Amino acid sequence: MATMDTPSAIVEPARTGVQHAYDVLILDASNKQSLACVRSLGRIGLRVAVGECATECDAAQSALSFRSRYAARSLVLPDVAAGADAFAAAVVGFVREHRVHVVIPTNDGAITALAPYRARLAALGCTLALASDATLAIANDKDRTLAVAERLGIDYPRSMRIESFDDLSAVVDAFEFPFVLKPTVSFPRDAPVRLQVTEVIDEVEAISAIQTYLSSGSGVLAQQWASGRREGVSLLMVAGEVRAACAHVAYRTSPALGGASVLRESIPLLPDLYDPAVRLVQEIGLDGVCEVEFRRDATGRPLLMEVNARLAGTIENALHSGVDFPLLLWQWAAGQPITAPAGYRIGVRTRWLHGDLRWLRDNQRRVGRPDSVSRTRALSSFAAEFLRTRHLDCVDWRDLRPALAELRATTRAVLKPRN
Repeated sequence: MATMDTPSAIVEPARTGVQHAYDVLILDASNKQSLACVRSLGRIGLRVAVGECATECDAAQSALSFRSRYAARSLVLPDVAAGADAFAAAVVGFVREHRVHVVIPTNDGAITALAPYRARLAALGCTLALASDATLAIANDKDRTLAVAERLGIDYPRSMRIESFDDLSAVVDAFEFPFVLKPTVSFPRDAPVRLQVTEVIDEVEAISAIQTYLSSGSGVLAQQWASGRREGVSLLMVAGEVRAACAHVAYRTSPALGGASVLRESIPLLPDLYDPAVRLVQEIGLDGVCEVEFRRDATGRPLLMEVNARLAGTIENALHSGVDFPLLLWQWAAGQPITAPAGYRIGVRTRWLHGDLRWLRDNQRRVGRPDSVSRTRALSSFAAEFLRTRHLDCVDWRDLRPALAELRATTRAVLKPRN
């Protein structure tokens, strides 16, 4: 695509008759996509508040966005895992007291907790920067997403639903090990943690994973394992129209299967990715920012993995490539003119060093499993990226405190003795 820099943002005062103390409250402050959002919006003069659950604030990274020079206010919230309603009530209370214009959650738990409170926020003059509840119900449920894909003729891995342990034998007969087990909902409302996709290499591992998903209130989906490249398309949709797009390939993720990308590169909007991604989100009816993930099979055919109806962890790659999705999301939610670019730069590599170190550590322990490489290849590939990759997630020379905090967390994690 042709390269074009993002036009200068035009930020008008909110014309709602309400004087807003904060233009935006960005939640999930420990997430690096939240930090990218804080920086993007703070630099253009918006007054930004950031929030995070108490447990995450006590963790090693200590809520990265709290350290940013662009955060005008830090808010410690009740743990969403301990009680979604208490978390949501605290957010609503802050919005009421401080007249917040827009709330942006970036984590599935916060999204699940706040969605039922959308009308209450709206009554306070605040917009929750998410697609509608009806479309979120489809996008956040892998079963329902695949049903839409089936109707549209979009390819996805061969899949079977597991309702109980009695269904496992049929799956084992149909699939060869290894295969993939997925929760149909990544963050059920009362689940203590986000449920992760996992590969299983025998029945013992399959039984353990199924038990975890079922006991957390999620259904279970078994899928054939795809071994090719992980690719994704990020979109800003407004009334069914694509206003901005950026595609990437994820070379490494942590965890290795279905985890956060730790090394990725911007790629062109390939028709076999872009066309099905757009048709899918249009059929679902998603508005706002979303990411559609694919993985290619051994023949190179892209297979739909899932839809993330939020700012995803790959957002810094889009930012460095010239597409400022945090700004676009705020403009959409705040009813501002949308200043989308006409294109973006191809071949921009970005790396999350903390996550890449975790990938390196985990790979050394799981050599021989799916999505692993030899120890020698892992070490040489990890080292080579210091020469190939210019941009590190969380590192900004104008705002160094979050990066220093993450460096301290990374050092502690590396030096921590193994049990």
